Amino acid sequence: MPPQNRIPRATIDSWRVELSNWNRVDAFRNRVDEIVRPLSRSIFFGQAGLAFLRDAWIAGRVASALSSDLVRLSPAERPDFEIQASGLVQQFEATEADRDGRRRGDERDGPELKPDPVEQWRERFEAIPAALDRVVTKKIRKHYPPGVGLVIYVNLGCYGAHLDEGLPILQNGTAPAKDKFSVILVMWEGAVYKLWEDGRPVLRKWPYTRMEEDL
Repeated sequence: MPPQNRIPRATIDSWRVELSNWNRVDAFRNRVDEIVRPLSRSIFFGQAGLAFLRDAWIAGRVASALSSDLVRLSPAERPDFEIQASGLVQQFEATEADRDGRRRGDERDGPELKPDPVEQWRERFEAIPAALDRVVTKKIRKHYPPGVGLVIYVNLGCYGAHLDEGLPILQNGTAPAKDKFSVILVMWEGAVYKLWEDGRPVLRKWPYTRMEEDL
């Protein structure tokens, strides 16, 4: 199959404008999936100007998990997205924690079946602290205004094998940002976890998956 053509600038701009309008959560999430699923990995992760689609993917799942009424990408440059529930708007910055140096644009497309031994699950799990440190440090340096929340998508799944062991690691790894953001959420193993709120540790969990694969 020949490589997918690059997405035209006009199309990218139209997607960005469309997703910056308030929409019902299910409609927003379905539209994001409709846009993202046909894209090859090389385009989605390799073409400049498409990072907002990852933010929209995260936004739809967070809004769904938190039973929000409406969601949109932020029309401003920062933060990344907004959700609305019972008339109250919450702004969020979104980021992703993954293995250092991973180049997903070079990975193969399609549901290729290949061995994934338990040892690799453990390797991914042990990569979480360093991955969190990288993204948390970067976000702290940007000095967001009061009231903005932080969402970290931890793309280091272990099929639930290390869940109990992992939650304290997630909370400790995000602690440096607890006074910089109004709330800190982490997406991991198919759920959204609230770990910090107003500088205090909390632990709440909401599922976000729907029989789908992560990015």
